[in-house]
Amino acid sequence: MADKKKAAEATYTKEALANSKKYRAWCDVLMIVLEDGKQYTLAEADAAIDKFKTAKVVEKVNGKE
Repeated sequence: MADKKKAAEATYTKEALANSKKYRAWCDVLMIVLEDGKQYTLAEADAAIDKFKTAKVVEKVNGKE
């Protein structure tokens, strides 16, 4: 049953998602975190954005690594 639901969901390339009106504010993030040549559902794109937003920031200072 879950396979049928997954097959029915539309998938998009990272370029199509980044160029969409829905993800306009996150287009740069999508181009970085999504892989070339792979198709993503809207839920997967949302999850990738959420993961990026909650990632720990690592700050490097010149000369103090």
